Amino acid sequence: MIREPFQPTIRLAYTERVPIEKAFAIKATPAAIWRALTGELEVADETNYTVERAVPNELLSLWVDLQGGIRAILTYRINPREEDTEVVATMEPQGLRYALSRIITMGRIDTNYELLLVEGLANLKQTVEFGDEQPREVGDE
Repeated sequence: MIREPFQPTIRLAYTERVPIEKAFAIKATPAAIWRALTGELEVADETNYTVERAVPNELLSLWVDLQGGIRAILTYRINPREEDTEVVATMEPQGLRYALSRIITMGRIDTNYELLLVEGLANLKQTVEFGDEQPREVGDE
């Protein structure tokens, strides 16, 4: 029996995607949510993002630069429902720096990205539902 010598596969780049996803229910129309999302892009620094795909009132997908030279695909899916609109945000960090950060932190770096998504969705909800007003607490009059 003749065996071929073992030839390890060499991977030059980390390409495994680890999507991080969060969803919020927002009491607004898809058009209002779309205006808020695209309005943020109008004032943002264009060197920090690239629009990959945009389907008005349905989907916005961007390449964004995160800290430490890590790039990620950030996607917002807008799903209308009977009483509200569900906005699903998905972040997919990419590259060798992300892979190394994930190994060094034993996956805890993803918690930071999860918090970023939640904060972003909370800010979107605040902007669309309340505008510049502060949300009212139960019992406030």
